[in-house]
Amino acid sequence: MRAPVYLVRHGQSEWNVLRLTQGQTTHPALTALGREQAAAAAEAIARDLVSGTPVRVVTSDLVRAVETARIIGDRLGLVPELDARLREQHLGDLEGRSYEDSWHEAELHDWSDPELPVAGGESVAQVRRRLVALLAELDPDAATVVVSHGDSIRSVLAHLLGHSMTEVPWVDVPNGSVARYDGVVGWLEHRHPAEVER
Repeated sequence: MRAPVYLVRHGQSEWNVLRLTQGQTTHPALTALGREQAAAAAEAIARDLVSGTPVRVVTSDLVRAVETARIIGDRLGLVPELDARLREQHLGDLEGRSYEDSWHEAELHDWSDPELPVAGGESVAQVRRRLVALLAELDPDAATVVVSHGDSIRSVLAHLLGHSMTEVPWVDVPNGSVARYDGVVGWLEHRHPAEVER
């Protein structure tokens, strides 16, 4: 059995709150809630790790992911490694536009062609290829925490579950969520402090 890979979506960002499409926009930072979500993810991973297993943290180089990875790294005593292949899908002209505008444009996109770039950005196939290449390089004997983004994590999960690029079921990947893969895909149960108080 391989050591687990933890797929972590960054915590809530300033642009998540503003409902602006981020894609590969570099600068949106975490909110206070986003930092809480990252800390909760870190605790869940720390509880799940088997003592003595070597661990590394690899992250997208976009600010919201780097900030999340640093919180996780601090909890685990590790310095995150940056890898641009973990970035969100480049969404071209949609970046900086409202969610509603982006969803409208997405309805006009031909999703049957995985090689067709989205709004002048990246295609679904390009995203999957760069992420699968990174996965192939991971040491199966070391646990790896991978900090990335919603669409990128959906792409990885689709690959791991054997879905084609044109038949990918929607998977909800909330901010701060942690998917765990060790040959099968599961999700770590955790709640951030604001949810515990409710």
